[in-house]
Amino acid sequence: ELIFEINRRFLQQVRLKYPGNDAVLQRLSIIDEAGGKAVRMAHLATVGSHHVNGVAALHSALVKQDLFPEFAALWPEKFTNVTNGVTPRRWVALA
Repeated sequence: ELIFEINRRFLQQVRLKYPGNDAVLQRLSIIDEAGGKAVRMAHLATVGSHHVNGVAALHSALVKQDLFPEFAALWPEKFTNVTNGVTPRRWVALA
């Protein structure tokens, strides 16, 4: 029931930005209603997080362009790319 409430509040925000666009609501909804109600865990994590970070610049771009373009359009400031500077070569050398 908590997830349904989170989804209800989130979709209220989406309706304000995209009034009358049910297709966007359906794509962004935390609950997938096609073929039964299922929780879209990645959507829940995106809605509930402060930032969405890729592990590399390429990964961050793929997340924004291919995986979650509607979320990136809704919250462009939420999608970032910060790496910790660990490269496979450095990791192997230190291991």
